[in-house]
Amino acid sequence: MGNLPTNLVEQLERTIRSNDDDLISLRRQFHAHPELSNQEFETTRELKQRLEELGFEVHVRDEGTGLYADLEPEGFDPLEDPTVAIRSDIDALPIEEENDVPYRSKNEGVMHACGHDVHMASVMGSGMAIDSLSRDLTGRLRLIFQHAEEKVHGGATEMVDFGAIDEVDAILGVHCQPQMEVGTVGLRKGAFTAGFDDFRIKVIGRGGHGARPHETIDPIYVVTQVANALYQATSRSLDARDPVVLSIGSIEGGDAPNAIPSSATIEGTIRTLSDEQQERIEPLLKRIVGGVCMAHDAQYELDIKYGAPAIYNDHRVVDHIEAVTSELLGDEGVQEIPLPSMGSEDFSEYLQYAPGAMFRLGSAGVGPKHLLHSARFDVDERVIGTGSYILSRTALRIMDDLADREKPSRTERVMKTRKSNRERN
Repeated sequence: MGNLPTNLVEQLERTIRSNDDDLISLRRQFHAHPELSNQEFETTRELKQRLEELGFEVHVRDEGTGLYADLEPEGFDPLEDPTVAIRSDIDALPIEEENDVPYRSKNEGVMHACGHDVHMASVMGSGMAIDSLSRDLTGRLRLIFQHAEEKVHGGATEMVDFGAIDEVDAILGVHCQPQMEVGTVGLRKGAFTAGFDDFRIKVIGRGGHGARPHETIDPIYVVTQVANALYQATSRSLDARDPVVLSIGSIEGGDAPNAIPSSATIEGTIRTLSDEQQERIEPLLKRIVGGVCMAHDAQYELDIKYGAPAIYNDHRVVDHIEAVTSELLGDEGVQEIPLPSMGSEDFSEYLQYAPGAMFRLGSAGVGPKHLLHSARFDVDERVIGTGSYILSRTALRIMDDLADREKPSRTERVMKTRKSNRERN
């Protein structure tokens, strides 16, 4: 099942090896010219041009950022034949790069510090490899190059609305992992990363002189009580067997040391591993904040920005990735990730419509290991060829697997429906 003939596997490998220098050059081009979320116009244009040269049918959002591209075999039937997608994010971060390398960022204060340049090159490499086998495809390949992954309400939801996940039967995602050596891959079935929601609470009191606090309703004091209550609530109101992380990252209020302000705010984030816990957050916040404010005769305003849900890796898709990785890197190249990350990734939005999985791609070479989002982050560029092979080979295995299965439900499908109907602002 999913076993390519030896001659096609060899052709896949040859195509990736022959394009290795070009893919490294492409990665460096993206790294030297990073663009922030929703500003990835040149990046999108470059991707579009290269994909069209390969023969993909390219669909670019009207806004000019983000695209998806299809490669279909002759006689492809979208209702009967499988579609497998591979997704890359394309945006950079507002970080000033500190690396002294020839491909250092030329855009002041902007840097590919999260490996999205590597993701783009690897996904493009997988497209080149599969394009070389287009006559032998058993289904459609879709490459998704997504804008604004680094933003709350990231680009994934907009790509979904644009049609990028329509008719997709399985999807693959990849992320660099600088704590792992190049030539290793991290895999985990089930919960992979957390869902996240950001919140802002404004406590409204009554300002006055710092010498006469009894004449005021001190919002700074109330905010500190709210913060303490929220930290306690996660361990006493939520099931500890289903992890939740609540962190407050900002407290603001007042302008003078001898004046009690009329309002103060706190902002933070909440990470959860299940939809059930994520859905408990808003009523919990309202109950805790409302109770504390009522006790002190203060008012409050609560704003929750719903982020992405948790990534839940499909077991069957992970099995395919593991088989391919073992073929390429040996059993020692496969590393099981024992616990999910409480970080977040909006790749999960696509998983509301199709099964799929994300894996960690070891990107560290010799020398210091600088973490993601660091101004010194860089990779061992051998990772690009590794990523290209694993993505392309796995996509073909899944495509063949789906083509062999009975699929009566696919002929009845018009559009996939969200698993979760929770409103996302």
